[in-house]
Amino acid sequence: MAPEQPGFTNVLECRGAGMLVVNGRLEPGAREERTRPEIEIAIPGERAAAEVTYQTANGLQRQRSVTDKHVSIIPAGQPHQVAWRRSADVTVFLLSPGFVGEVANQSSMGGVDLVEEYAALDPLIWYLGREVRAELRRDRRLSARYLESIAVVLARHILTTYASLPCPTRDSSALPRYKLQRAIEFIRENSHRDIGFHDIAAHLKMSPYHFARMFKQSTGDSPHQYIVRSRVARAKELLADTKLPIADVAFEVGYKTQSHFTTSFRRLVGATPAAFRAGK
Repeated sequence: MAPEQPGFTNVLECRGAGMLVVNGRLEPGAREERTRPEIEIAIPGERAAAEVTYQTANGLQRQRSVTDKHVSIIPAGQPHQVAWRRSADVTVFLLSPGFVGEVANQSSMGGVDLVEEYAALDPLIWYLGREVRAELRRDRRLSARYLESIAVVLARHILTTYASLPCPTRDSSALPRYKLQRAIEFIRENSHRDIGFHDIAAHLKMSPYHFARMFKQSTGDSPHQYIVRSRVARAKELLADTKLPIADVAFEVGYKTQSHFTTSFRRLVGATPAAFRAGK
C-alpha cells in the first residue's frame, strides 16, 4: 500500500505536521513484503479486494482479506505484503509515531502500543478517508490547518480504539467503543433517510438525550452534525465520480430539496455542489 511501490500510479500527495496523505491507484498483483517507519492507515476505494499477509509482534504469520468496506491500521515497523485482486483506488495516511506520541502525552494517555487491524470496520476512518480523497482530487492539495486537524483526529481515534491496553484516562462520559461503532454504522446505512438522534438512540436502546451527550463527547460533533457531514462526504463522492444531476445527488444523500442540500454543502465545503464538481 506504500506509494513508492511498483504499480502505484496517478499519485497525489500532501504533507502536513506529523502526517503524509497519499492517494493513487494500485494495479493487480502481489507487492514485495515491506515495513514502514510510520503508522499506516489505508482506506481502499470502491470494489477493492486484496489479501494481506503480515507478521505479528510475536513472529506469527497471519492473513486477512480486505475489501472496500475495510480500513487497515498497520503499526510502524510491522512487516506486511499485499496482493491486489483487481485495480483499486487507495488513500493512505502515514502518521509519524512521534506525532502520535505527542498527542498521547497531551491527552495524558501515557505510552501505548498499537495493535494491527488489517480488516477493520471503522466507519469514522472510512468516511474520513473518502472525504480527504475527494478534497485531494478536487484541489490537488490540502491546507496545512486541514491536514493538522485530520492528523489529530486520527491520532486520538487510533489511540483510544487500537491500543494494546485500554487508555486508563478515557472519558467515562463518552460512548463505549462498540456503541460508537454501532451508532456510526447506523448513520452510514441510513443517512439517506430522514433520521435524527432519537432514531440512533432507539437503535442503541439508549435514552435520546443521554446518547446525544455521549456521542458529542466521543466525536466532537452532535449526532445531527455528524449526519450532515456523512451526507456531504457521500455527496462529494457522487459529484466527483458520477454524472448524476445535482438534484439526484441531493436525493441520494437524504435531502428533500436541492436548495437545502446546496445550503448544507456550501456551509461545510465552502463551495456550491456545482462549483465543487466544476473544480474537480
